[in-house]
Amino acid sequence: MDSLTGNGHEYSAGLGIKLGAHFQLSDSLAVALAYQPEISMSEFDDYADLFADAGGFDIPASLRVGLSFQATPSFAVHLDGETISYSDIGSVGNSGTNIFQCPAANPQASNVEACLGGSQGAGFGWDDMTVVKLGFTWVQGDTTYRAGISQGDQPIGSGEVLFNILAPGVMEQHLTFGMGKKLSNNREWGFSFMYAPEESVSGTSMFDPSQTIELSMKQFELEFYYTW
Repeated sequence: MDSLTGNGHEYSAGLGIKLGAHFQLSDSLAVALAYQPEISMSEFDDYADLFADAGGFDIPASLRVGLSFQATPSFAVHLDGETISYSDIGSVGNSGTNIFQCPAANPQASNVEACLGGSQGAGFGWDDMTVVKLGFTWVQGDTTYRAGISQGDQPIGSGEVLFNILAPGVMEQHLTFGMGKKLSNNREWGFSFMYAPEESVSGTSMFDPSQTIELSMKQFELEFYYTW
């Protein structure tokens, strides 16, 4: 168990590909497709006894379809749908309850692959996720305004709250706004703001049914940029 905890930072490297296509259906309507196969990453060797598949943490496959409608010369509407296959990645998709199939946690069990670090080792139990995004672009002279909203499925079930204390990714909705202003000599400045309303998931602890765990999070982000 030397590779379970307390080993500081670790890194992973991988190689992937993303395929895409863009079709201009008319002067005002365009559609785009993008697919990213699962990216195989090198294992987190220093945490091989924690994450499933001996420290494996591959990047899941995703599929995206987008539509863009130019309603007027200055106003456009964008619609985007994406699915992310979290359940195909053992360290992310395996249920945390798998640990009870491990002999170290349950003397009556015999599946050593269900122990931490095994191919069926406990993970975060994330479900596959579908995200829908709606965005708007409005151009006024040398200034472009952008706004959007995204809505996603909740990937964390109430029975998976314990392990997800390590990674409480419970956000479902994001609201965004930004603007960019063109200057002379191809320079530009602008900003963007993102707000994710508070979201919570609660459930009982898998080790103590009398204990209730609640994961709660809200986020905001403000960025400024200047290009030249």
